Amino acid sequence: MMAYDIDFTPSLTCGNFMVNDAKMRVLMGPVGSGKSVTSSFEVIRRASQQQPNKHGIRKSRAAIVRETARQLMDTTIKTFLDWFPPGICGEYMRTTKTYYFKVGDIECEVMFRALDDADDVRNLNSLELTFAWFNECRDIHPDIIDAMSKRVGRYPSKKDGGPTWHGMWGDTNPPTMDTWWYYQMEGLNPDDGVTKNDNGWAVYKQPSGQGSDAENMENLPEGYYDTQGRSEEYIRVYINGEYGLSSAGQPVYKYFRTDFHMAKERISPILNGVRPIIIGMDLGLTPAAVLGQLDARGRALILGEAVSFDMGVQRFARTVLKPMLFERFSGASVHIVVDPAGVQRAQTDERSAIDILKSEGFKVIPAKTNNITPRLSAVDDFLMRHADGDSAFLVDPTCTSLKSAMMGGYRFHPKTGKIEKNNHSHVAEALQYLMLHIASIADGAIVTQRREIIPRSALGWT
Repeated sequence: MMAYDIDFTPSLTCGNFMVNDAKMRVLMGPVGSGKSVTSSFEVIRRASQQQPNKHGIRKSRAAIVRETARQLMDTTIKTFLDWFPPGICGEYMRTTKTYYFKVGDIECEVMFRALDDADDVRNLNSLELTFAWFNECRDIHPDIIDAMSKRVGRYPSKKDGGPTWHGMWGDTNPPTMDTWWYYQMEGLNPDDGVTKNDNGWAVYKQPSGQGSDAENMENLPEGYYDTQGRSEEYIRVYINGEYGLSSAGQPVYKYFRTDFHMAKERISPILNGVRPIIIGMDLGLTPAAVLGQLDARGRALILGEAVSFDMGVQRFARTVLKPMLFERFSGASVHIVVDPAGVQRAQTDERSAIDILKSEGFKVIPAKTNNITPRLSAVDDFLMRHADGDSAFLVDPTCTSLKSAMMGGYRFHPKTGKIEKNNHSHVAEALQYLMLHIASIADGAIVTQRREIIPRSALGWT
């Protein structure tokens, strides 16, 4: 067939998604943001990048997977064929749901498969593929993702030159925060939802449909993102492109918004010796710390986090907290704010948690209260503040555990209405102690802090 010209220009997020070569990529955004069209073109783009075989043909094979046959027929296949019409770009076999794309020297066998079809599922487990696309991937079971990861990269065979690139990708509206997909996309361990999971995924999140940087607006009818009559959850997921709330309960911090409170880039700490690094710390056998600073504009800068499991305070201070301080905040004055109950001696140690931290060279300040109400208010107050039009509460993008807690991991129990004690509680409570202290010095004029630099020798630094 002759060359076929199509006018397609991806949006900024979609373009960045397409050029990434990670073995698993996800494109997440609101409805109507061009995700499916982008993924359709990604199939053909990757096919066009395959090196020609000895006959000069660029051969590849793709699987396009959707949860149900109805969804597959009504949306996925329809979108693909609209852009790559049979008879012009190739031949579509309805009985086998297979499209043979042939344009120029490109030949790509595209197989559409639905997970509610037993034959399709069995077929998936035996395919030899170059790459795979999961349409609306939040509905795809993790076992399918795992199985398909072992099927890509097997076509063409080595004797025919092998695949130039192989991998998988998915497009989706945001999943809810109690799902496997959420944890994977946020790089968190699904077992606890807090610790890091370096899975190698590349995740691209499109902006809100209500924002000035909304994507694909030129292809949408006027008023497409009208919120009239829409529920808060619908607006959150399908218009703003935010993760859905967990079905287990409502988030404690209802004012937190990732687009407003999460920094797009790393936040540089102020290391002039004037403004201390303040560490809010939750004690116990699962200590957690949140590091922050009050800047000259009155903003609470959340600079870092440290979480642990089954670790005493002393080991946490020595093996987690000190190396982190040395690496990023060397030379800074450091104050630790802890639960006032930390003055109590442990049953297994004559020293209190505060005594232990002081023995490690830290200046420790008991929080002014352990009452949950002012602790929550200290956080909420900054979440609602503005500083010259910007957020007065800004979180470094490395604080993934805190982000997860703020987005709904730290939540009210749906039956009791009380805050749940879970893996997200520790980092959330560490933040509260931090913000109690920041709030106490933020009200009124910001005063110059006396420089109190802890000697490296006292901290065990060399």
